[in-house]
Amino acid sequence: MKKLLLVLMAVILSGCAGTGPNKTNLNPELAEQPAGVYSPGILITVEGRDNRRQKQVVFYKVHNEPAMLPNQVAPHVLMAERLADGFSQQGLLRGGQTPVVVTIAVEDLLVTVGRTKNGLLYKSDAKSRIKLTINNRGSVLTKDYNRQESKETATKPDIGDLEKMLNNQLSDVLQRILGDGQVREAIRGGV
Repeated sequence: MKKLLLVLMAVILSGCAGTGPNKTNLNPELAEQPAGVYSPGILITVEGRDNRRQKQVVFYKVHNEPAMLPNQVAPHVLMAERLADGFSQQGLLRGGQTPVVVTIAVEDLLVTVGRTKNGLLYKSDAKSRIKLTINNRGSVLTKDYNRQESKETATKPDIGDLEKMLNNQLSDVLQRILGDGQVREAIRGGV
């Protein structure tokens, strides 16, 4: 009877074991932006686009793992919101139909987790490619922002570590956009 109870408990408890997260939670940080970068009264629209073939942000090449994990919030929506917040801090106003349209497109955003050739270590490769397009009354500026990072660890990387890799890349891209002189000039109308 005791053996039956032990076997039954083991089966029940093994069925309750967690399988890990099924989504990531990217949350790039936006540093405080200087006020007064732009003259008062400039209206902009910020749009996001997702041009990726696969919508996942984590891909495991390791056995017994979920193959791919999407993000809780679509990355293009997240990036457009953060960028709009940064522009607002710098003095731009958001509007519906405006002469200045800023489009941030996620072209590539993925961490691939696999094993090194010798099989002893885990290797995480993070890559992000973001395209920014500013259309100001027909004058267009397009810029690409690319980031890449690799890490090797003895143990399987925690999902939080993978999120941090992408968050750092996305935060860096946002800071570069918000501090870019060409972007500022294009928004002001001097493309």
